[in-house]
Amino acid sequence: MLCITYYLFVLQVELSPGSLKWPAIYGLTQSLTVVFAGSTIGRWVDRSPRWKAAQISLAVQNLLVVACSVCVGLTFYFREILVTEVSGWGLTAACSLIVILGTLANLASVASSIVVYKDWVVIIAGGDSQTLASINSTCRSIDLTTNMIAPIAVGQVMYFVSHIVAATTIASWNVLSFFIECFLLWRIYLEFPSLAVKDQTVISEKQPLQGSNDKESDQPTADVYINKGSDRGFSAKRFGRFVASWRIYFSHEVRNAGIGLACLYMTVLGFDSITMGYSYSQGVPESILGILLAVGAAIGLLGSVAFPSFVRCLGVERTGLYGFALEIASLTLCVASVWAPGTPFDPSAVSISTIVDPFTFQNTSSNSTGSYQEGPESYTSVILLLSGIILARFGLWVADLSVNQVLQQVDDQIRGTINGVQSSMNMIFDTAKFLLVIACPWPQTFGILICISFTAICAGWVFFASYSLKKRGHLLPFHKVINTIPPEQIHQIKMEAKDEKNDEGAVRRNSLSPSQT
Repeated sequence: MLCITYYLFVLQVELSPGSLKWPAIYGLTQSLTVVFAGSTIGRWVDRSPRWKAAQISLAVQNLLVVACSVCVGLTFYFREILVTEVSGWGLTAACSLIVILGTLANLASVASSIVVYKDWVVIIAGGDSQTLASINSTCRSIDLTTNMIAPIAVGQVMYFVSHIVAATTIASWNVLSFFIECFLLWRIYLEFPSLAVKDQTVISEKQPLQGSNDKESDQPTADVYINKGSDRGFSAKRFGRFVASWRIYFSHEVRNAGIGLACLYMTVLGFDSITMGYSYSQGVPESILGILLAVGAAIGLLGSVAFPSFVRCLGVERTGLYGFALEIASLTLCVASVWAPGTPFDPSAVSISTIVDPFTFQNTSSNSTGSYQEGPESYTSVILLLSGIILARFGLWVADLSVNQVLQQVDDQIRGTINGVQSSMNMIFDTAKFLLVIACPWPQTFGILICISFTAICAGWVFFASYSLKKRGHLLPFHKVINTIPPEQIHQIKMEAKDEKNDEGAVRRNSLSPSQT
């Protein structure tokens, strides 16, 4: 899915040179569709047999990616005809169709991710939290590795061959990979018979999952809310199910942990097109950006590999707290870059009315200290920014894996619903990031986005800390023994110790001779 996403961004930039309009429309459309459809997808996963849900989501995803790739190839092949003979509207219609197919493929990818990464792996782990952490780490490491390889591979084909060949390659690979993925999933399904039992919850004596306790079994499913309005019309039922899914999420104990994860999406402090475009405007060449992207991915991979060891030594909740803290500590360098030498930061640029298109690459402000052709007087600011982003990759993926494991460990009957709504929450904050960038699209105002992003990540730590405090009863790291004792029992032990001390004092006083007194 990453190949086609990367390809779509490159394609749309080439079809509308000098503008990020179509990539912005594509990204915003993806976010909004997941916001409104995420809970529905999650509820469908809950109500469907595991193998059926995996088959359907995988087939739909690959079919849509193939269709999208074919449309991309045809658009490049008939580009001149679409531009000249249809007065430009043909190219707009082609881009719109590509955006629609790519957005639907992304929704199918969300469904496939919930089925396999949020549900199957929990059952495969057999209820052991440490085993689940190891599986999550392996899956995330594979994702990070493919995220490095896929854009490079697609880019090489596009550069050395042609766009049409690249589209054909992506379509052919998805047809082949569908059969490979289906075969592998079927082998896994046969190897773990518990996957065929939808409501089965396996509990390990070594370290049971959070979702296996008595409190979790009392959590309501979507059907509890839906059945209350079963006599309503079709539209009312669908809206009722949508509301029911969100009610389940916000009434669940993992809510604050999920909101903490969603806060990580409202940030420009990552290697996305926004931050890379800003770095390019500050004189950082594409070759250096490519190297820094690989270094950041490698550090993120280290965080993913170290995650199981942290869980084994600290537990999931404390690992998440440390992950958030490490990320925040690293991102202080980004905040310092706002006022470091060479920064283009100028809040007054918000009031500049000469820049009318926030999607253009041009930088027409007279207050700019750099441009896309010439670098700034000092590179200190951009070095601090990129250093903070790279170092934060370690804590980011530790925190991300921690929260996702918390969300995996909810009750089997609502696991899909919870993770579907979580996908929507993530995209809500991601959409907020897009809106902030549209409001402050210039290099002079990028410092504002940095400060807002840092505040959002700090808020994420606060939300996750509130979940950890409620779950563990404390935040400090030296309560390992006391954590297993209920608070009322601790109070009783203190009172008994105090009574014993008073009794010993009374016996000592009575045993003293009159001369000693």
